[in-house]
Amino acid sequence: MKKTISKPGRTISSSVKRPIPVAGLKIGMYVAELDRPWLETPFLLQGFRIESLEDIDTLAGYCDYVYVEESEQQWLKGEQRTILEQPTPRKIYPQNALNKQSFAVAGATHKNARQLTRSFMDDVRLGRGINIEEVKTTVSECVKSIMHNPDALLWMGKIRQKDEYTAEHSLNVGFLAMTFGRHLGASEEELNVLGLCGILHDVGKMKTPLDVLNKEGRLTAEEFQIMKSHPVDGRDILMNHKDVHHSAVDVCYSHHEALDGSGYPRGLKDSNISEITRMITICDVYDAITSERVYKQGQSSLEALKVLYQNRETKFDNRLVTEFIECIGLYPPGSIVELKNGEVGIVISTNYRHRHLPKVLIVRDSNKMPTKENVINLEKKAGSENNLYVINTVLPNGSHGIRIEKYIKRGLTIE
Repeated sequence: MKKTISKPGRTISSSVKRPIPVAGLKIGMYVAELDRPWLETPFLLQGFRIESLEDIDTLAGYCDYVYVEESEQQWLKGEQRTILEQPTPRKIYPQNALNKQSFAVAGATHKNARQLTRSFMDDVRLGRGINIEEVKTTVSECVKSIMHNPDALLWMGKIRQKDEYTAEHSLNVGFLAMTFGRHLGASEEELNVLGLCGILHDVGKMKTPLDVLNKEGRLTAEEFQIMKSHPVDGRDILMNHKDVHHSAVDVCYSHHEALDGSGYPRGLKDSNISEITRMITICDVYDAITSERVYKQGQSSLEALKVLYQNRETKFDNRLVTEFIECIGLYPPGSIVELKNGEVGIVISTNYRHRHLPKVLIVRDSNKMPTKENVINLEKKAGSENNLYVINTVLPNGSHGIRIEKYIKRGLTIE
């Protein structure tokens, strides 16, 4: 017997239809068409307004995407188009130098964002709601810092506590997503959406049992199934907030999907995964690989980029991986590097003209012993002294006793 999942809504005058993944649906949207004939589904009414989460769950059992009807004015505003769908030329941001003032401002911004992320994660675990407007305000502050110079907040993202992994990871994915969007020429409004999506992408893990979430070592098959429920949990949490952007719901639900269909929870493929979700997925994987956990040492940024590159045509969007590598660079701020002359230092800031020649703070001599700190601009050293001032290899955090977070906390020499 055919069933109705919702009451019909009135037709919107002067309207247009646009496709949207089922994961991006919100209560109140009017579904005008499906991705398959209506007769192949249990829906009696050919067109209805979504009134509950159950409506969306029922749709998810039959459709990957639907066509939502909205007013022409809403469509022209372009509020829900993804960054790479925008018809306007991409914005070119000025490459401002990192200095003590921008570093100090970023430090205050990071501290506030860090506290907020921990707070709303705790609220969710305790069954309370998220103050979305407060999150948006904090994201906006981060966007302004990243628009000026992304290096400073990426630096601050190196301050991590192993026992606060989910909150720290979520915040850093937000920083990476905003930086990635800046590289792609996204507008300030779009950067705010990206930041919101990044910070909220793992909120479903607050419903995961702590003994599974924080387990040291490999999960059992049963535990992995429990862990895999966090995208659905996250979607449900965000769907209960009317003021959250639809892309945040989509990202939360779909960030573990893969282009070849091997991901979860729905095994989506190719065009069924939105552009913004593809971006967040890349940032998510990059940060997970480079992060330290109680049970593992973080790998270098170079190793993380290799993983993304090796899977660029199966798991990840090829074009976006290429753009991300260009955005982050082989030696992002905070990387520990060994020069050809044997000296070891920390990458301070990116050289946007020659990314392989950044500014480096030398902290170990050629014998790997502490030395007087000195900032070297590798671009100015290029071609001199037998070409000894080039980066030979990238080292993980902790190498030769160098802990990035300690240098940040004590006050970093950046000029």
